[in-house]
Amino acid sequence: LVKDDEEGDHLDEATVAFRELTAQFKKDGWYKPDMWYYYRKIPLYASLFGAVVYGVLCSDSLLVHAFAGVGLALFWQQMAFVGHDLGHNSVTHDRATDCDLGLIVGNLLTGISIGWWKRSHNVHHIVTNSCENDPDIQHLPIFAINPLFLTQYMRSTFYEHQMQLNRWAHLLVRYQHYLYFPVMSVARFNLYFHGMAHALGVGIYNREEKIWKRNLQVLTLLGFWAWLIALTLSLPTWTSRIVFIGLANGLAGILHVQITLSHFCMHSYSGITYDNAENGFLRTQLKTSLDIECPTWMDWFHGGLQFQVVHHLWPRMPRCRLRRLSEILEAFCASHGLEYQHEPFIRANGIMLKKLKEVGETTKTFSELFGDSMLLQG
Repeated sequence: LVKDDEEGDHLDEATVAFRELTAQFKKDGWYKPDMWYYYRKIPLYASLFGAVVYGVLCSDSLLVHAFAGVGLALFWQQMAFVGHDLGHNSVTHDRATDCDLGLIVGNLLTGISIGWWKRSHNVHHIVTNSCENDPDIQHLPIFAINPLFLTQYMRSTFYEHQMQLNRWAHLLVRYQHYLYFPVMSVARFNLYFHGMAHALGVGIYNREEKIWKRNLQVLTLLGFWAWLIALTLSLPTWTSRIVFIGLANGLAGILHVQITLSHFCMHSYSGITYDNAENGFLRTQLKTSLDIECPTWMDWFHGGLQFQVVHHLWPRMPRCRLRRLSEILEAFCASHGLEYQHEPFIRANGIMLKKLKEVGETTKTFSELFGDSMLLQG
């Protein structure tokens, strides 16, 4: 069954039903903010951060300092979940309020710029897993989730430059399934860099661009580094300082696994979709996103990121309703012959690593790289 919309585009039955379902959600108040969901969490977040500060300032034990680092990693993870909600304006549904709160939760408390994140993440939602257009999968010379990255020179429309395809890219990508977890443990520093560079308008962000509340973004990011450095230097020894900051940033890498897991192992493509019913918004999001199965009592650990398919289909839906929504989506997909993909956390990691290995095997071998080098020299 095909139906024409107001713009004359042909829509299949599933797309029509999806739009009707979305309209029903709006009518039934599913998008209405639930502020008490967050009010109940504030004491827990404050207690967690307070415990970190207490462990740093009131103990000389290296073990306590190590636990403080673990606590700070957990605090950053939880703040990232709230920051993600704010970035999608799904907390208060008032754009100005959510963005202002994002300056505190994102910039000041975690060092991750809400301005940069929105710029990057909004594009990711529009062109999910597009090799040329989605910045969230453009990680050469270290990672490539599609052989296309290794067989042709691609230009990133987000960063406005050609992605690095050289001998180093082939060498690193060949072992990307081994590099994945080590790189995730230091990936946070990449976000620090991009956030500050975007706020300052330097490096790859040195272009004519209107930056939302630039001065406040820079000030809050500097505020983050001020309290983090002061807290770290309050520790009695350099051993404690290194252990504290290393564990805080390294274990926060679990968040980066959660972020990439739902897309790295999924379908990716060249160009833009949304050209017909088969490549419409509904099917594109179903093909490029993966949900993570977990019991309700583990929702605190995943922070809504386990429902990426649901989230990509309804980005502004409040987090507290995603689990129920996933059940509705599964029934919807079954009734329309669509595949709703979800896997347990450990199995999903295995699927992703297998895909990284398979893509890595498409790289040039040492002999091919050496031969190319000799030919260039000749």
